Amino acid sequence: AAAILCGFHSIYPLTVEERKHLRLLVAARLACSCTLGAYSYSQNPGNEYLLLHAQPAWNALTLIWKTPGITDVMDQLFDAACQDNAHADPSTLALPDPTIVDLLSPIRTKSSLAQDEIESSGPLKRQKIIEQTITFVTGNKKKLEEVKRILSNGSELGFEVTNVKLDLPELQGKDPLEIAREKCALAAQHVGGAVITEDTSLCFSALGNLPGPYIKWFLETCGHNGLNNMIHFSEDKSGYAQTVVAFTTGPNEDIHLFDGRTKGMIVPPRGSFDFGWDPIFQPDEGGGLTYAEMSEDEKDSISHRSRAFSQLRDYLIQNERSIKAN
Repeated sequence: AAAILCGFHSIYPLTVEERKHLRLLVAARLACSCTLGAYSYSQNPGNEYLLLHAQPAWNALTLIWKTPGITDVMDQLFDAACQDNAHADPSTLALPDPTIVDLLSPIRTKSSLAQDEIESSGPLKRQKIIEQTITFVTGNKKKLEEVKRILSNGSELGFEVTNVKLDLPELQGKDPLEIAREKCALAAQHVGGAVITEDTSLCFSALGNLPGPYIKWFLETCGHNGLNNMIHFSEDKSGYAQTVVAFTTGPNEDIHLFDGRTKGMIVPPRGSFDFGWDPIFQPDEGGGLTYAEMSEDEKDSISHRSRAFSQLRDYLIQNERSIKAN
């Protein structure tokens, strides 16, 4: 908050009185989140995701109003942010460098709506246009890093991709496409907006494409060596990795699927062990390396996940106008 205030003050100086009111404004915003989140949950008690807005806001209100010393520190910090020699010392403050962001610049350059139409469309319409957010549902930090890296490759995407972890039911079935479709529909109901989900399979030819979508549980139970032992006596070590990405603009809307596959071999584990089954999959296009032995760029150029999310990226770019209007 102090970093944003510093950036704002540099182009629109605030008076001493305005600075003193900042904590009150922050509290008012938190109170809105508390009230709206609690009310929304009372109207839809089956959607526990709404509690993510209410409870943290209450905790923050308690922090800034009832914690001894915090209130004075906040006022001093906000006041210091507006001084000409203001700076953030990273050894004592966990603040980003101040950044000035023109919220309308993506709309001016990318939206087909004229600026006068945006200005005359009313505050609710303007808010909807500016908020171009899509939620990627995953609790896997490494997967999130990889997906953000893939989606950021190339021209700027006209959407902000955020992240949330949801405890969705573990869906069963043989068809990865149907599993992905159902999972995306459930996620959209929880989030209440545009979502991206993904389901990854590792298929062994010798086992009739098992483990397939159940690879997560096979890996947890058997480990890398156990997976190799499953086909130890088979001459056919071939298989393929598959990611199915699902996207929808919201609950009860059409779901779009993007299927990415990479053929390869199942091999004894090699390389880093910090990302799933990467050490045992050697892609045919990988020059004899497993996923776990490759650099990020090498893996992204041929991976199943990269191929699926690249299709999604192309779709978002080509259909940006209709998605934002939904």
